[in-house]
Amino acid sequence: MIENLGSAEGASSDELLASLRSLETRCVEAAARLPQPQESSDQWAGVLFHVAEMPLLAPIEEIAELLDVPREITPVPATKAWLCGIANNRGTLLPIFDLQAFLFGLTTPRNPKNRVMVARQDEFPFGLLVRDLSGIRHFQPSAQGELAPGLRDSLASLVTGCFAAEGESYPVFSLRRLAQDTRFNLAAG
Repeated sequence: MIENLGSAEGASSDELLASLRSLETRCVEAAARLPQPQESSDQWAGVLFHVAEMPLLAPIEEIAELLDVPREITPVPATKAWLCGIANNRGTLLPIFDLQAFLFGLTTPRNPKNRVMVARQDEFPFGLLVRDLSGIRHFQPSAQGELAPGLRDSLASLVTGCFAAEGESYPVFSLRRLAQDTRFNLAAG
């Protein structure tokens, strides 16, 4: 295809232009056969995870990535117990916080289902160790409701609403609010 353009050193500009138009036509025809992007959904999407046996949803747009727990987490001296330490995430230093320990004072038991949700808020990446991730859940915006009564005080200021499905209530946990929380920003012991 392209080699035809360069092989004709003495080709006129009209011949080169015709070759380029032919190439463009073939590319447009080939692109038409590719899968087309689907229309964006009006559904709300969030990642379902658990903290202290409580199901929570994190808005998918607040999560940069989901990781297995890094093998090597370097402890940081003189910090709160809920700061697990610092890990190398593809060349970026990533502080990892135990969300359950931060919220409820209970260390997350380590198991193969543990995951790290990475958030990048205002250029400050951080990871949250959670017990397990149960996948992405989709809800109609009309299914969003008020906060369920009885939400623990340590969690209430970090929840923006909830969704209900199949008789279960899922509070929406805001990583943005967590990043702005003064308690969270005072990890020094």
